[in-house]
Amino acid sequence: MSLKTLCKIYLRTALLSLCLLSTFHTSFAQKKRKHVVTETEIPLLVNKVETYTFTVDKNNFQLKKGFDFSAIENTLPDIEKKIKAFKTKFEVQGGKMNLRSLNSAVILLKEQADNLSAYKALLTEYNEQLTKSNIEVKKILVDPDLNVIIPDSVLNEQLGDLLSEGRSLDTLQRRMLSKVNLLRNRLSVNLLQLNDLSSDMNYLSISKKINMFSREESPLFSARASQYQQSFVEVIANGFQRSAKIIGIYLAGKMHIVTLSLLIFILTTTWLLSNRRRIKKQEDAKNVFEQINFLKRSFLIGSLMALFTYAPLLFGNPTMSLLHALEAIRLACICMLIWPFLNKGSGILWIGLVCLWVFYAIDDILLDAAFGERWGLFLAGLLLMVICIKMIRSNHAFFIKIEESPATKALLIFTLAQVTLSVLFNLTGRLTLAKIFGVSAIQCLMLGISLKVFCTMVLEAIYLQTEAYHDSRFSDFINYKELQHRFQRNLWIIASIIWTIGFIRNLTLYDVLVKVSSSFFYTQRSIGSYQFTFASIAIFFCIIWMSSLISSFISFFFGHEKATAGGKRNSLNSMMLLVRLAIWTIGFLIAVAAAGIPIDRLSIMLGALGVGIGFGLQNIVNNLVSGVILAFERPIQIGDQIEIGNKSGTVKEIGVRSSKIHNAEGADIIVPNGDLLSQHLINWTMQDRSKRVEFMIGVPYDTDLDWAKNLIAEKLKLNENILQTPAPVIIVQDFGEYAISIRILFWVADLGVAGSMRSTAMIDTKKVLSEAGVQLQIRPLS
Repeated sequence: MSLKTLCKIYLRTALLSLCLLSTFHTSFAQKKRKHVVTETEIPLLVNKVETYTFTVDKNNFQLKKGFDFSAIENTLPDIEKKIKAFKTKFEVQGGKMNLRSLNSAVILLKEQADNLSAYKALLTEYNEQLTKSNIEVKKILVDPDLNVIIPDSVLNEQLGDLLSEGRSLDTLQRRMLSKVNLLRNRLSVNLLQLNDLSSDMNYLSISKKINMFSREESPLFSARASQYQQSFVEVIANGFQRSAKIIGIYLAGKMHIVTLSLLIFILTTTWLLSNRRRIKKQEDAKNVFEQINFLKRSFLIGSLMALFTYAPLLFGNPTMSLLHALEAIRLACICMLIWPFLNKGSGILWIGLVCLWVFYAIDDILLDAAFGERWGLFLAGLLLMVICIKMIRSNHAFFIKIEESPATKALLIFTLAQVTLSVLFNLTGRLTLAKIFGVSAIQCLMLGISLKVFCTMVLEAIYLQTEAYHDSRFSDFINYKELQHRFQRNLWIIASIIWTIGFIRNLTLYDVLVKVSSSFFYTQRSIGSYQFTFASIAIFFCIIWMSSLISSFISFFFGHEKATAGGKRNSLNSMMLLVRLAIWTIGFLIAVAAAGIPIDRLSIMLGALGVGIGFGLQNIVNNLVSGVILAFERPIQIGDQIEIGNKSGTVKEIGVRSSKIHNAEGADIIVPNGDLLSQHLINWTMQDRSKRVEFMIGVPYDTDLDWAKNLIAEKLKLNENILQTPAPVIIVQDFGEYAISIRILFWVADLGVAGSMRSTAMIDTKKVLSEAGVQLQIRPLS
């Protein structure tokens, strides 16, 4: 290429650059050029400045007060340290960890993972809020309406302050977003490490469960002390040290549950002490306290024993180290409560069981095997077998003044079977199975005893409550014997469920139970196009059952027995029908919503129900609607004396579909609610319980009637059960063929005594007339 050509290219390039530079300068000048605000535009600009100022101030306040990272920043280093320690320990000692150790480690890792997930969710929420806020601020900064010239100096100053604060806020928000994202990334890394470590431990735990039926150690009689690296004492010391750390780590994230447990303990203790103080003021306090056993020993120890019975349930799935620590305190409380009620022989057996529990609890927290541990398990198993056999074969009661549980023999046989398996597995070198079944045997036995004592104390506390307030109006509705029967049945059902869960946990199958239950209940199933889970069905029936339970308890506490027996009218019981109907309705609606049943399916169900009503349920629906009308209108109430048709008696119960009438012969008459509204109903006690009584007498024609009437009236005045307002009425009714008929009418306060008062008045009338020489007659004397 020639020099001339190069010069032409260079000149063209230079000219093009100059044109571009000129264009850029022109556009930049136009961009920097500001619009001068006119008088008509000032009001609009003022409104916009005020709005933007409020938005900036609001976001600025939210930035300073609404985003607190201190808890995360202070906790995260400790969590990272724990993760590192878990990882190092697993890499060094993972192969030596037994099932209990792995289970405890997985529980602790899950606790930390839950904390990190909660922190991550919080940071995600912060990120969304900051992003939204920053968009609002950037919108203000790029608004072209603010890039103007304002003649008003005050408004111009406000606009400058707004833009300055907006730029500062934008800078702070971007810094805060960077900090949030860094923390989120840091949490994500730690959460990933936790999940990986937890998965490795779960895999190792599954592997050990699969291989635990294989022989792990030499048979017991072939084992030698030289085969084990540490002595039994060293293993125990390491186990205690490690358990203390595990308990500390676990409880650090469960302080809310600890606080709740202590709060329940304080409320329970206060309630018991309050009842005791009220009972002590009564004359029969000694007889009342003679009816209880455990709480009479000590209300405080009883509350502590209850605390360490229900506290493990609040934690859900605690580590075995914490569980054994709580059980140790509970066992100490039980020893102080039941010791005076043990027979002489039973006391020795109880001491043996306590010592065995302590040994198995210590053995359960050990990480490494030891020669002394093998022989300790063998001797402890033999001793537990001997105690179980002796208790099974014994024909004497184990306790004094305490009723024996019918499940005692079955529990002892089950314990004997488990400890026998433990001994056999230990003899054959299967140490993991030997420890699992040995611990499960003693744990199940002691848990059963603990639940028995706990249920008994609950019944004793209910008894004290009824005795402390037996003079109150509310206690009139409480039948303690029936209440005790209902509570005892429900308590044993709950205790059986708790015992079963404890047994599964002892066998290290709790996680399997949770996974199987979760898979069974939460797997999506379908019938046609309708999708459902068993969990939704269970929730539906559970809420319906709870509604039924609440309704039955209301019916029980505000029942009809007292009102019927006392002959008193009770309007409160009549209103319970409306309350029960409301509970059923609300419970059904909540159950439908909680179960996720689509509204269209519900409408189809109601339509089908309407068809059923049209074909064959008219009478049932009529009675149901009549029950609601009876509850609102209240023509009758519990305790009323009524007559309907040829039936009469006292209203005993007003139900949803039918009502009960208790007649004089002692029978209960079931009357459909529709009949109570459609037939003529006589209510003797709608206003009050007074009733008019009358009878007739005949006197001879030669009797002075005024004198006879005065005699009868004076005699009736002497009877305190006969009302004087209205006063008795004595009427000359008729002149008969052989005698003059006199009709006597008077009122009694309670119709329940009307019959006896009529008889008494007739006897008094005959007596007073006979003493005056007037003989009652209907026909002439022969």
